[in-house]
Amino acid sequence: MEALGELLRAIAGQEGPWRGFALHIDLGDLRLPNVGYVSVPIRLTVAKDAAPARAFAIRFTSSSLPAAFPGFKGTMGVEPGDLGESSLYLRGAYELPMQFFGKLFDSALLPHVADRSLENFIDEIGAACQARVDQREAEFARYRFYARSLQ
Repeated sequence: MEALGELLRAIAGQEGPWRGFALHIDLGDLRLPNVGYVSVPIRLTVAKDAAPARAFAIRFTSSSLPAAFPGFKGTMGVEPGDLGESSLYLRGAYELPMQFFGKLFDSALLPHVADRSLENFIDEIGAACQARVDQREAEFARYRFYARSLQ
């Protein structure tokens, strides 16, 4: 939970490696030859969600041309699992731009592209949370080893 909050705040603050964070999809998801990807830098706002424990209220829009890309409003959080396990979740909805044309693009021309970009977002945040937890566990193990070697 702590790692998720740190990461979301870093993205929102455009800090360090999270500066310019973008949602992305492979060109194959756009029915094109899969030789690269398209990315859309986002502006993220995050707040601790009062209702569910271990959750954050998030909202993001494109940082350039927000009227041309869907925005998202929802909740991202962590649900505890078995010992040493947890699940990351994202709940919410896209806000489609351009009313009729936005719905047409989303349903007919580019179906599931917005969903795929959210899947990629969850995968990236999940991998970063896992790396942060692994780093903390390694630091704790080094500390314990060092403390014992001094005794």
